[in-house]
Amino acid sequence: MDGSGKGVQLDLLRRLLLKNTVFTQEPGGTPFAEEIRSLVRDNPLAGQSTPLNNFLLFWAAREELVEKLVMPSLYAGKNVFSDRGYSSTYAYQIYGEGRRDLQVLFFMLRAEVFRKDGRWQPELHIIYDLPPEVARDRVMKDAKRARNHFDDRPLEYYARVREGFKKFAYEHEVVEFVDATQTPEAMHAATRAILREHRVC
Repeated sequence: MDGSGKGVQLDLLRRLLLKNTVFTQEPGGTPFAEEIRSLVRDNPLAGQSTPLNNFLLFWAAREELVEKLVMPSLYAGKNVFSDRGYSSTYAYQIYGEGRRDLQVLFFMLRAEVFRKDGRWQPELHIIYDLPPEVARDRVMKDAKRARNHFDDRPLEYYARVREGFKKFAYEHEVVEFVDATQTPEAMHAATRAILREHRVC
């Protein structure tokens, strides 16, 4: 969820996991994928685009990231942590935007991006969960945050996004939730416990 403090959690992990670990983000992570990130998030015209267009742009950036950074890193024996992944596409573009008809296309693109040429899917998704009213309030009050058109949506949008994350957890791979109403220190402890339990690193 936006406003959950996931960036802080990744920074805390980054201080601990300096060896054989790559940190990246979606969309982004490579020069070309960062251009897509700027287009889909920051371009003033992005908010006028269609949900399908945004959905496809996120998958285009993901294909670039997996091909150029993720798989080479994994084959080199490194762990990869990403700030967001296709769980967010599922939550935001399918549920947040009210386009559940895109689920068939979601599964097709996931199969294409992750199941070809020896690629494999993420081992674990950690979702930092917040009530929608708390998430939106934090985003609106965060003076350091450069808000984009996704942030400025109504409360109902945030509620649909949260529903999307929960639905994703029922239908997909290994997913763990962390209560993001806790202190950053408690969230960090919970995150580390999850990583130990799943032997991710």
